[in-house]
Amino acid sequence: MRKRAARIPCLGIAVDCIHAGRGPRDATLASLPTAALHPGRLRPSMRYRDGDHAVADQGILMKHHSKGAFEVKLQPLDAYNRTEGSGLGRMSIDKQFHGELDATSQGEMLHAGNSKGSGGYVAIERVTGTLDGRRGAFSLQHNATMTNGVPYLDIIVVPGSGSGELVGLDGTMKIIIEAGGKHFYEFDYELAQ
Repeated sequence: MRKRAARIPCLGIAVDCIHAGRGPRDATLASLPTAALHPGRLRPSMRYRDGDHAVADQGILMKHHSKGAFEVKLQPLDAYNRTEGSGLGRMSIDKQFHGELDATSQGEMLHAGNSKGSGGYVAIERVTGTLDGRRGAFSLQHNATMTNGVPYLDIIVVPGSGSGELVGLDGTMKIIIEAGGKHFYEFDYELAQ
């Protein structure tokens, strides 16, 4: 057994792995339980060029907080699983963001649930426009559940999805829905300057 540094390109991280392989290429995700991540914050944003998965030079990462209102329109789509009583469904997403994020988005949602007050959804949407004056696009990934009326929502920027002046974007978004149904977002993000 030898201890070697290995790079896991799809995650953009280096790990110290203990394994019996012949070199760093033998390190796999299965090695992670015995791996120690190198110190520092994991920055998943990557730039791909010529087929290599090297992490781009990020420059100085600046933390930002933006907020504003948005409108959303959901339309039912044909579900793949049409079994009666499955509780599964699919919807299109169209949004218009206002404020520091001046953009539109389109995406798809898959949802499940058979009881009132409980269920879940996952979604991916592509956001195109300007963020604090920088033009580009990025993708958001949603993971949400409602358990007996208690909500959980996690929305992240999909690693490596930024384009244009938003390459390297990393962040999380919160959605706030007021009593009257008006939607607001709060977006905490990092972007190289």
